[in-house]
Amino acid sequence: MTPSDLHGPFRVTVRLHRHALWAAVALVLLAALALTAGRWYVQSWAEDLAATGCTVERTVPGCGIQVRGFLSRSLYFQKVFHFVALAVTALPLLLAAFAAGPLIGRELESGTYRLQWTQSVSPARWLAARLAVPVAAVLLLLPAFAVLAAWIRRGTLDTWYPIHWYAFPFYGAIGPVAVAYALLGIAVGALAGLVIGRTVPAMAAALALVGTVGVTLTVLRPRFWPALDGPVRGGNVWDFSGPVDRIGIRHHPESHFWPLQLVESAILLTLAAVAILTAFALLRRRHR
Repeated sequence: MTPSDLHGPFRVTVRLHRHALWAAVALVLLAALALTAGRWYVQSWAEDLAATGCTVERTVPGCGIQVRGFLSRSLYFQKVFHFVALAVTALPLLLAAFAAGPLIGRELESGTYRLQWTQSVSPARWLAARLAVPVAAVLLLLPAFAVLAAWIRRGTLDTWYPIHWYAFPFYGAIGPVAVAYALLGIAVGALAGLVIGRTVPAMAAALALVGTVGVTLTVLRPRFWPALDGPVRGGNVWDFSGPVDRIGIRHHPESHFWPLQLVESAILLTLAAVAILTAFALLRRRHR
């Protein structure tokens, strides 16, 4: 199978789902612009506050309005970041439902796939073209967004409401696990669509499977890398405590961010590969 073999089915898939694809691109770009603008806005308020000589820690007479304005806007930006990160963590569920339902299950349920299979389009090419569209969108958009979100998070560390790397849902939006979870959603959705062959049940099964994997890995996440013993300042992913002083607790410092992310991403990509290979094997068996 060569890229030219996928050109026709790929174009058909893009044409059928162009509205959903454009909507997804628009939402990602809107989220990126909102975070960038919010970071700039909070930073400008911090600079204005510093120029007045007022500080949050030591509020002197005449500084109340400036300090309250800075704190309220910082908190508002953190909430915006929280909702954007929450949407990113929910993206694998949406992709799983999309792949299981409109992308695969609907064509199997309606029988429209037979027309393409009789027009010199093999089942493998048909499935590869269906999956290439969402996979390409994920690989083009999510890595750039994750890098941007990580950069914006770093800019909040000196504010009154910092965004901690270990906290839910920020952890799933600022690293490679965002991409890995999205690819898992597509793979599981495709497999569910092929196995069940009906739109709504396939979507429900895909949502349940991806959700179960997400919850399981979140619980196991602190054990993906050896934790440290000893005094720690700040929260940690071992017990998801808040940013408080703790002594003699097993914890993950920020230096463990990349090992934890890479281990979890490897698990997710392995599961995604197993799901995709199973889907192609099932398709070949059915086509015999």
